[in-house]
Amino acid sequence: MLALRRSCGGTPSNILTSSARLSSSSSSRRGWQSSLLAYQTDVSKHHYHTSRRYIHHYRFANKPSFLSTAIIQQLRGGDNEHIMCTNSTIRTNSTSTAIPNQSQQSWRRAYLAVGSNLGDKYQNIAKALKLLEANNPTSIKLIRTSYLRSTSPMYVTDQPSFLNGAVEIDTSLSPLELLSSIKRVESDLGRDFGSQRFGPRPVDLDILLFDGYEVTNDDGTAAGTLDDNEIIPNSLVMNTERLEIPHPRMLEREFVLSPMKDLEEGKKGDDKIIHPISNKTMSELLGSLLNQQCNNSTTNEEEEAVRVLPLPRGRMLLFNETIIMGILNVTPDSFSDGGKYSNSSKSAASQALQLVKDGAGIIDVGGESTRPGAEEVAIKEELERVIPVIRQIREEGSDVPISIDTRHATVARAAIEAGADIVNDVSGGTHDPEMLSCVASMGVPMIIMHMRGNPKTMQSLTNYSSMDSISGSTSDESEVVSVVARELMQRSAAAEAAGIPRWLQVVDPGIGFAKDLDGNLALMKGVDALRRSCANLPFLYGPSRKGFIGKITGETDPEQRDYGTIAACLASIKQSSSDSGKNEYCNILRVHNVKAVKQAVQVYEAIMNAKR
Repeated sequence: MLALRRSCGGTPSNILTSSARLSSSSSSRRGWQSSLLAYQTDVSKHHYHTSRRYIHHYRFANKPSFLSTAIIQQLRGGDNEHIMCTNSTIRTNSTSTAIPNQSQQSWRRAYLAVGSNLGDKYQNIAKALKLLEANNPTSIKLIRTSYLRSTSPMYVTDQPSFLNGAVEIDTSLSPLELLSSIKRVESDLGRDFGSQRFGPRPVDLDILLFDGYEVTNDDGTAAGTLDDNEIIPNSLVMNTERLEIPHPRMLEREFVLSPMKDLEEGKKGDDKIIHPISNKTMSELLGSLLNQQCNNSTTNEEEEAVRVLPLPRGRMLLFNETIIMGILNVTPDSFSDGGKYSNSSKSAASQALQLVKDGAGIIDVGGESTRPGAEEVAIKEELERVIPVIRQIREEGSDVPISIDTRHATVARAAIEAGADIVNDVSGGTHDPEMLSCVASMGVPMIIMHMRGNPKTMQSLTNYSSMDSISGSTSDESEVVSVVARELMQRSAAAEAAGIPRWLQVVDPGIGFAKDLDGNLALMKGVDALRRSCANLPFLYGPSRKGFIGKITGETDPEQRDYGTIAACLASIKQSSSDSGKNEYCNILRVHNVKAVKQAVQVYEAIMNAKR
């Protein structure tokens, strides 16, 4: 494929840029074709990523369509006919071919910014995306979401904070048709287009980037000259009275570039998201912007974007610090605190409120022990254990976020209806085939844990080494990190396919579940690699009082393992700089002794964040 394009930073010497050099004579045409074939050969010596980054659509020049069409036609063996492209037709001599209509347009990738700062911000965004797909069931597909951030208002600062993100879609609509559909959705959800520009709004959707064609009309549609007018990722540059692509202000907005970097996570080489004018990836653009902000003395910490996890009833968990999840087991047989709170919903609720006072940001209610060797509990019995406790916590007047620790969809739904906010499934949705669709239908966050087998069999499934077919040797224990990361991302992808977007997902490597001592230690030592391999999803670590601590320390009583727990927790949240220069690690620690771990984490994070 040859995409005849021009670098905004300068034109390579082997790219033809002057329409005056195009002659109608056969010899001149052969000269053009020879030069272009030489250029194509030169490009083929490099990875396609190089051609994407340094050869932009020739349409950036003054007379793009005429030259691009003619050159590409000749390169592909076209005849000597004079070809001209206008906004509405392609002409070859006296014939005319209309531009393809919507039904003939190819599916293309587009990126949208999404935001809201009025009402239930998350629900406004979720409804907007659902409406956009519902209104265009055969022409728009939501592919992936970024993570969400709470951001200070920009331009007009006297208004509520925003919830911002970005989404990746596939569409067969033209850019202007997509814009019209977006405006309809915004209007349906109450946006007043006559109000103050950059002012408060229930929902805001903006087109950021759009795939282009080798030969593109001014309105972003494909020119109809070539049968194989190929798509060039993210390459569209257009500026009409109604729409400008790429979005003209995206490079100055952290609340746009950070979510776009999320969508770039995991993409390599050709798949990186490259801005067609600046010629930089989203990570590079974000890094440049953050550097500018660091040099700007007016920028303060309050203006930083903070990642969030949206909850029911318009609430959000902010990842501006590590969140401590307090464990509330209402089981008779849990390994550490079994039987303590299983006889009375009031005593269990009282313990939940104490955990909140101690610093818990989430209460995790569980009615089935998943310790090694545990038997499965009947769904009816599990419901009888957890639902009264959740209701009691709410009756006590507490609005603390509650997660339901269950492997069963029936229990998950009943718990959410009783007042819980998050589903925490130790099987990652593998135990109950209805779990993922159940969580998706409720629109709540899900914690997806890595596990093999079930509580009775998992400790026989701790080998993560791969056999070398030549030497017959096995790899070292560090391979557990890459295997767990891969299997976690498979479950994350399954959740996405079921309708649970990434901005509602938390992953958990499953310390103590189908892991031996070395495997557990490797997962905590390799936390940076694990996060990178899992697209920087929010992470929950649950090492509290577990057996591996006893093996190291010799402590046989789980309740006496809190000191070891603190060390494991701090190792799990260790920080390192990201490519953009900003650490956005999102951590949740699931523990029994909330007060001890909370204080340890507060001191640790104060040290790590101290200004030098």
